[in-house]
Amino acid sequence: MGHEGPYLQLRPLSGGREWDADPDHVRPLTPAELLRARLAETNARSRTGLGVKQSGPQAR
Repeated sequence: MGHEGPYLQLRPLSGGREWDADPDHVRPLTPAELLRARLAETNARSRTGLGVKQSGPQAR
């Protein structure tokens, strides 16, 4: 996200409020963690209907 003084400012992948983190306690996500987070976000969007285009008679 960014930094403020000696801390990194992080934000959840799905958005939300940022927080300060000590750079010595931060690491990049593993590919599996990133995939899990993106899949959770996609599933959440599909449950709320965000980002889903409907076509046909149901779209009315």
